[in-house]
Amino acid sequence: MKLLRSIAILLLAASPFVPGGRMMAETPAASVDVTKEGWWLTPYKATKEWTIGVSYTDVSISYIAALQKAVQNKAKEMGVKIIEVDAKNDTNVELSNVENLLQQKIDLLLFEGASLKASGASIEAANKANIPVVHFNILAEGGQYVTFVGSNQIDSGITMGNQIVKLYKELGKPSLNGIYMRGIAGYITDEVRNQGVKDTLKEAGIADKIMWTEQYADFSRGKAQSVAESILSKSSDYDFVIANGDDMILGALGAVKSAGLLGKVRLYCSVDGLPEVLDGIKAGEIVSTVFQNPEGQGAGGIMAATMYLDGRKDLPKQILIPFVLTDKSNLSDIMAIANRVYKQ
Repeated sequence: MKLLRSIAILLLAASPFVPGGRMMAETPAASVDVTKEGWWLTPYKATKEWTIGVSYTDVSISYIAALQKAVQNKAKEMGVKIIEVDAKNDTNVELSNVENLLQQKIDLLLFEGASLKASGASIEAANKANIPVVHFNILAEGGQYVTFVGSNQIDSGITMGNQIVKLYKELGKPSLNGIYMRGIAGYITDEVRNQGVKDTLKEAGIADKIMWTEQYADFSRGKAQSVAESILSKSSDYDFVIANGDDMILGALGAVKSAGLLGKVRLYCSVDGLPEVLDGIKAGEIVSTVFQNPEGQGAGGIMAATMYLDGRKDLPKQILIPFVLTDKSNLSDIMAIANRVYKQ
């Protein structure tokens, strides 16, 4: 019931109208409660046309593309100018992009770091230029920043780990064989999600009961399918697949189907909440995913940045958007949000 109330709040907040047909009033920066669910959907207008530089890790990734769309839509609503750059998951490109943004006299840097440690150079460059930094989606180390708007990524790994613990208990086998689709080597979210999965299995006392075939597939659907096909061509003796991103579980699904193993090898859990994965859950082909909200992170990130420029100096150091385990039990509620943020 708590989840359903939360979803209802988000859906109501998405509309500019309140019951009775009256328009919702725009809210002053000081009055926005960033601890309230759906706060990023509050109608808001900037006090002036600020120029905000936005650095993304890699917009070729479906989730980051949705994040970008959320940033663009909220910036337009608020009346702020954004200058966007794509690091293409290369910290050298990232630093060059940020230095270029700083030359364009931006008022603030909205930053999604490509590397936990190496992205610190970009943050420090902004600090040196006296340009405030707001992190979103990914919190990199180094330098000073105003706030972070995003999800605690280790929670998604913990949730996936708990799903494997659940499967282990359900199957009652001495051990399980799993395929683990990792993202990009060295990518922050991939490393942290992996930590969450492995730590959870260790705490549950079954780390030695899960036999892994683990390969990177770069968050790519096509590469994941190719990798999974190669793995399954050598052996079909697998119980489940998990992935650190939904595009990869979709690629693995294609491979499992091609090998005629659908039902035997379970597509058990991934992260994001892409509409195609939700459709797969509805069809019974995928068991679950861990929904993270690109609207909360993207619109929330640019809104927090704008409120700071408008004079809001009491923002908490972290503004967290919770993950939601998604399966058939809450599918329709999550689909309503995902269809809005991915199919605009």
